[in-house]
This record gives sequence, structure tokens and C-alpha cells, in this order.
Amino acid sequence: MQARKGEWFSLSWDIIGTHDEKAYSHFYNAPKFLYAEEDSKQIEAEVINEFYRLRLARIFITSVFVIDTEGNKVPTHYRIGEFMPGDNKSYDKWLARYHKINFEVTEYVRAKEALNQKNVYLEHSAKIIRHDMHSGINTYIPRGFKSLIRRLPENVIKENRLETSLKLLKEGIDHAQRVYSGVYAFTNLVKEDSVLEREICDLREAIKDYLRGTAYSDQVVVEELIELEVNSSLFCTAIDNLIRNGLKYNDSPTKFVRIYMEDEETICVQDNGRGLSRRDFLYFCKPYVRKRGQAESGSGLGLNIAAAIFTEHGFSIDPEKLENGTIMRIKLNAGDKKYIISGR
Repeated sequence: MQARKGEWFSLSWDIIGTHDEKAYSHFYNAPKFLYAEEDSKQIEAEVINEFYRLRLARIFITSVFVIDTEGNKVPTHYRIGEFMPGDNKSYDKWLARYHKINFEVTEYVRAKEALNQKNVYLEHSAKIIRHDMHSGINTYIPRGFKSLIRRLPENVIKENRLETSLKLLKEGIDHAQRVYSGVYAFTNLVKEDSVLEREICDLREAIKDYLRGTAYSDQVVVEELIELEVNSSLFCTAIDNLIRNGLKYNDSPTKFVRIYMEDEETICVQDNGRGLSRRDFLYFCKPYVRKRGQAESGSGLGLNIAAAIFTEHGFSIDPEKLENGTIMRIKLNAGDKKYIISGR
């Protein structure tokens, strides 16, 4: 597995020959964690050769650490969203006994409970946004504006030069409704046992409509796409995040993004920017992760949100770094929500 300097990896082993006494010795002595002292293309290579009587069942980047009684950072096999303190009592006890961290594990459990409470607050806020803001944005303001237009004589509009003001009001309402539509779709995912709302739509028209009014719409070429059952607001948000990244991290004199069908089950978003490898994509897909010393501003959420939206649809992303730019291949038949990168 590829590793960056400073990363920790968790290892799980299986015994191949159960009748081999040395295999058990290997099993008890095999490292449970690895630290990358430098960038590596295969961090596990040496330990696999050393503990050849075992099979490396699993290796993944360690995402949860605890602090021992001496203040040292200790890696764990906990994994955010998959395996956390409180989920496996036997592992909690082993970790606490081995590293003497009873208090710290308890703190993680408390943190998990606090996160659950914050999710309750978030769901309540989502209900307020979905129901209480809906009437104002989609009913009262549009009706009031239409009523005003009907009652304003054409000569009054011209005499008072109200054309620009009315145009801005109309564009403001349309923009607010598009934004609300996206927020509505996102907040729907907060609900427990939520199901992604979808409808058949022409992807080309949906994307072009979404980009209408943006400052960079003329830099995006949207070729013929297919009709597909998606959540239009979320899907276009994900595509737009890829577009923005392609134009933002781009040093070409003439920037562009091209969206096209490579085949019936693959949508491509190609840019002529700095390029993004698979390895970098996986790294920067983590929330709030940005390249150190980067001049461009940002929150580090764009790729993470795009990947999450595609995953919710059952799609996957397969990035390819070009000599000049990146192709993001969106595989429409991935079908497995566990994987962001197709084929992995």
C-alpha cells in the first residue's frame, strides 16, 4: 500500500499453517501497526517478507489515535464511521490494558455520544430549513414578485428605470430557489434511514442550467450526455465542485473544463489544470485536507462532498492524471457504496 511520510497503518494477520509452531511465534510478534518514516510505494513489503508464515489479511491508514499515560500518541484499529470505541468491548479492554488508557478511551466514547447529540441538532436544523424556509423562498416571495409585475404599468417601469432592479430581483429569486433546492437535498440526507430522492433528467441540460449565471460558465464545454435517474441538485453540485477545482488549480493561459461521455456508463470531467493522481485524490478527498502552502483559498471540502454525493448515487470516481490536467471518470455502474475509487 502506498504511504506518505508520517502516516500510520493498522495491520491484521491470519495464520496460514495452523500446525506450524513457528507460525504462532510469527503471529504474536508480527507488528500490528506500521509508521511511514518516508514516502513508500509498498509500506508492508518488508514485514510481509519477514513474517512469511502469516497472511496479511488487512492494512489501512490509521484514522483514530489515543494518548497513553505518558502522553504518547498511540495508533489503534478504530476506524471512523466503521469501528469506534464502544463498538467492540473486548478490543476496548485490550487497548486500555496494553496501553494503560482507560480514561482516554472513555473520553472517545463521550466524544462519540457528543457527536450523536450534534447530529440530533443538525437534523432539527434541517427540519427548520426544509419546512419553514420553503414557504418564503418558493411561495410568498415569487407570488409577491409576480403580483408586483402584473400591477406595474410598462410606462411606470420605463419612466423610473426599474428594468434593471426587476431583473436583479428575478435573478435573485431564481438563485435563491436553486440554492434552496440544493440545501433541501443535502438536509434530506441528514434524516435517519434517508433515501436519496431521484428523478430522470437530461444531464446536459441540468448541468448547463446549474452553471447558468456563474462567472465561469463560458469556460465549461458540456457535450451530449445521457438521461439518468439522479438527484439533480446534488449531482450538479458534485460536478460543479469538480469544475471549480479544475479551473481553480490551473495555471494554463486558457482554462477549460470539458464534460463528455466516454461510453454509455462513464461520464468524464476533463480539465487542463495541474493534474491530480489517484493517490492525491484519495488523500484530498478527506474533509478539510488541503495542500500545505497552497496559495489558493478554500475549505478543503469540495472533493470530499463530490465523492460523497457520487457514492450516495452508487457511482464511483476513477481519476487519471494527464500531462496537462486530469480526467475524472464517473463510473455509473459502480453499485457499491464502500468504494470511492472504482476498482479498489
